[in-house]
Amino acid sequence: MNTTSESIYENICRSRNQLEVLPPEYSLPLEKEPKPGAPRFADGALDGIALYHMGVPAQDTTLLEQAVDMAPTDPEQARRLVSSWAEEGHMISAMNKVLPYVIERQQQLPPPEIYRLAVECALKGVHREEVKFGLALLALFDSDQNEPLKNALRILALSDEFTLYVLQIAPGWTHSAQEILRIAKAVHGWGRIHAVAALEPETRDIADWLFAEGWNNTVLPAYSALECCRKSGLRQRLEDGMGEKDYVSACGLLTALLDEGPVAGISETEDGEGLLAAFLDCSSSKAVSPHRQNTLKQVADYAGKQNLPSIQERAQALL
Repeated sequence: MNTTSESIYENICRSRNQLEVLPPEYSLPLEKEPKPGAPRFADGALDGIALYHMGVPAQDTTLLEQAVDMAPTDPEQARRLVSSWAEEGHMISAMNKVLPYVIERQQQLPPPEIYRLAVECALKGVHREEVKFGLALLALFDSDQNEPLKNALRILALSDEFTLYVLQIAPGWTHSAQEILRIAKAVHGWGRIHAVAALEPETRDIADWLFAEGWNNTVLPAYSALECCRKSGLRQRLEDGMGEKDYVSACGLLTALLDEGPVAGISETEDGEGLLAAFLDCSSSKAVSPHRQNTLKQVADYAGKQNLPSIQERAQALL
């Protein structure tokens, strides 16, 4: 548990390794003793599950609204109100209420005071949700010319818990696609899933990374498979032919695309049968290997369940 006055930002700064990313075993300090038998969620998991599976329920944001109103006259009390809300609140459910509240009152609320509240919550907050509140507010401001703040936000984005919120800010930065790619490469859990969803293939390098690695996360590759398939041009790559290294990536991406347990995958592609046929054409010239055989088996199983007899027969013949 985090029983010190160290801010979350300071904890992340201190925990970075020589590559200036967080080590795989890192997780944010616990804020309170968990109840016996209660599950321990990975950083970013609660927000990710809410977005992908449970929806985002409405939440009482009265304390946050009071904090915003009080920021110009009593910034310390404003911080206390945010901290109090953050003990039980969830920003993922509050953004759609509190941000419009701030925007509607922009004529009455001095921007410098709201900006200061945002920065202090983001960089000095000791509660996860307090940090997220600060990041959500910062999305309302232009931070592109503030390089020290941008560097601090890049550091916060290293934690899967906060990647999603920094991704609301990064599109306003110069070379935003490269900034988002940098974020995506530095995280491997829910943060990568969110970054891949936000990343547009503006360059060949970005498309290549989405194809080779974007889908490879520690949560479940299926969450990003459809995004990576579309943005990297998987079918065209298969039709153009590829070397062994790229073929391994194609097998991994297609395997993830066929896993439609948590989210839609191949069934949402423009022509799933055509994509599978392109994979089989490409596979016919590849040597037998574990990744080839495993993917062909999955293609055959999927085709059998979806009543695609020609695809099933071709896949079985290649095994």
